[in-house]
Amino acid sequence: MLNRLLPSSTSLDKLLDRRGLLFWIAGLFTLLWLAHLPLTRDAQTVMAATLVITLFVIMLSMDRLEIAQARQIKYLRLLAILLAAFVSLRYFSWRINYTISYHDPLSLIGAFLLLGAEIYGLGIYLIGAYVNSWPINRNPPPLPEDADQLPTVDILIPSYNEDPELLELTLLAATQIDYPRHRFKVYLCDDGGTVQRRNTPALSTAAWKRHHTLKALCEKVGAIYVTRERNEHAKAGNLNAALRDHCDSELVLILDADHIPTVDILRNTVGFFLRDPKLFLVQTPHYFINPDPLERNLRTYEQMPSENEMFYTVIQHGLDFWNASFFCGSAALLRREYLDKIGGIAGETITEDAETAMTLHGLGYNSVYYGKPMIAGLQPETFSGFIVQRSRWAQGMVQIFLLKNPWAQPKMNIAQRVAYTSSVFFWFFPFARMVFFIAPALYLLFSLKIVDAFLPWDLVAYALPHVLAAMILSNILYGRTRWPLISELYETIQSVHALPAIINVLRHPRSPAFAVTPKGERLEDNFISQLALPFYLMLLLDIVCLIAGAIRLVVVPEDIGVITLTMVLTVVNMIFSMAAIGVMLEKSQKRAAYRIPAQLSDIAASVRLDTQRAPVRIVDLSHAGAGLLSTQNLPKGETVLLSVAIPAWKGRQVDIPARIVRHKYARNHRWELGLLFEPENIDQQRAIVALVYGDSDLHQANQNRRQRRIGLGEGFVFLMKTAITRSGENFLFLTRVFLHRLTQRAQSLIPFKIKNARTPS
Repeated sequence: MLNRLLPSSTSLDKLLDRRGLLFWIAGLFTLLWLAHLPLTRDAQTVMAATLVITLFVIMLSMDRLEIAQARQIKYLRLLAILLAAFVSLRYFSWRINYTISYHDPLSLIGAFLLLGAEIYGLGIYLIGAYVNSWPINRNPPPLPEDADQLPTVDILIPSYNEDPELLELTLLAATQIDYPRHRFKVYLCDDGGTVQRRNTPALSTAAWKRHHTLKALCEKVGAIYVTRERNEHAKAGNLNAALRDHCDSELVLILDADHIPTVDILRNTVGFFLRDPKLFLVQTPHYFINPDPLERNLRTYEQMPSENEMFYTVIQHGLDFWNASFFCGSAALLRREYLDKIGGIAGETITEDAETAMTLHGLGYNSVYYGKPMIAGLQPETFSGFIVQRSRWAQGMVQIFLLKNPWAQPKMNIAQRVAYTSSVFFWFFPFARMVFFIAPALYLLFSLKIVDAFLPWDLVAYALPHVLAAMILSNILYGRTRWPLISELYETIQSVHALPAIINVLRHPRSPAFAVTPKGERLEDNFISQLALPFYLMLLLDIVCLIAGAIRLVVVPEDIGVITLTMVLTVVNMIFSMAAIGVMLEKSQKRAAYRIPAQLSDIAASVRLDTQRAPVRIVDLSHAGAGLLSTQNLPKGETVLLSVAIPAWKGRQVDIPARIVRHKYARNHRWELGLLFEPENIDQQRAIVALVYGDSDLHQANQNRRQRRIGLGEGFVFLMKTAITRSGENFLFLTRVFLHRLTQRAQSLIPFKIKNARTPS
């Protein structure tokens, strides 16, 4: 019935394409007009409640619709966007007309700061909804059977200071990609062994050692080692030197040093270039096999989707509809011809990837996003490394906004300009987040009238529906990949340290230098991050604000509306502060090779010991070893052969030497076995890499395993429970450290006291 009532997909696609932007503009002005119409408080409450309930029903319907009803899901998404936008615009109409008034200059400044932060949030919220209104999912086009008709590809792996063992994994995977061997070459672009570094006395020894080590590694695996004279323009300069001096293929695949590709990455992406001669980019997701510092320290990695999945699983598909999906620096295939037209990878900003994409979109060329994860990467292990990475992203995107402005690009259509504005302007969030944090204190501690007096019933009629509508819409658009309040937590934690970096860019747009993200770190012991102090101070400020709010409820009960609002905001800020403090206790990470779950895969395997063969089920994998379930208890320390059918090699059977390093009885006459791989030659190393990292279906299954939608209440409880538990661990750790140091101090004084006690006066 619903299919008969709805217009065809083709007609709606035309309505939503770049020419349909007028539809969105007209709709927005209509909503603004309707939002400004006066209503009694009771009527507003009933209407807002009805719309929020409707949004809630839509949210519950999203996961119940089958894949065959994907078009209905898109229509429901559009309806939800319109309803949520209307509820929020009603709130802002009330907010501007009834909660801002002049009391004194400082109060007015505080009021406009808070209102400005809210308007920024509304803008990002509405533009983001527009960008993600009609996401598309693509299938790879077929390739010609004649291998000589396939385009040639240069695979570039830029490196600066990564461990050779990590580079070896990426090179082994890149050199065995399923593509005609005479049609692609693999280059390791080493910026750690340049002529400049080899001739610098302080760096010479390490640079020469790296140069010889990596050159030998490339000869071993079948890759080409290249370097350059000088370290100029960071990653962009490294890539451009390789393109200029060594490469001549039609397409370029760029992989970060820690991004290990699957065997099908070229077969799934090359066809798009054959179909569209104006295509300059096919971007694929960045899939990570390790938790980021927030996930590891809060212990949420196995429970909820990773932070990056919202961007790579939803937002890039939304951008793709508007031909605005952009280059993310790695796991991307680019057309060499169009790169040459702009002088190679752009390097005016420190986010060379997005800058390159925007420049080529600005010349009228096209991009595609293919959403299957086909690389396995590593995220920063420490919070300081995480902040280095995110600060670079923030600075680079602000640079693009200032130096490259999407509205100044010559051949971009309006939809692309809006999409890039959304991507770039998002990174100003530290300003808004810091305003939201300090706003309650401006009133509760300093009596600044940041909002005018109103009744608590106004919060129910306007503010609460706006908050609920925004959260429900976010859950509808991103709920399987981003749980409620998690975005706000990530933004709050980043804002403290990213804000000074952004301010520096605003003052000096060309000043930031490219900072390499540390990867592959190993943490031997638990410790408190050196960046923790601001979050302890934030929690202290929240506690003081709550005490002040309780006093105000007694002293000035007539301001109960404002007091209630600011105290609720303080409680939310306190939860974020406590979660941030939990993140600051860096958990030890001694395992160098991260395990990839393999429970969802169907890999036929057995373990052979002499003439005895035991069938096993692979539980998890890493390039160092595997976890197995066996019906036979094989003795620890024995050398065995793991006989396994490698999915990436189309089920080809391979024997891999290994040693049993762990065995434990599980249940139901099954034993858990831990294997340590002991490859004897490069062919066995290739087999291990293909088994662990070569199958994109395994990455997809593991990503899907954690993607599920939860309700708003469940999300709030999850965050609150996590915040309380992990901040408690932090304070307990600090207490133990304090007591330990106190004990050491006391012990150091004991001999002194005894000696003085025996000395006659």
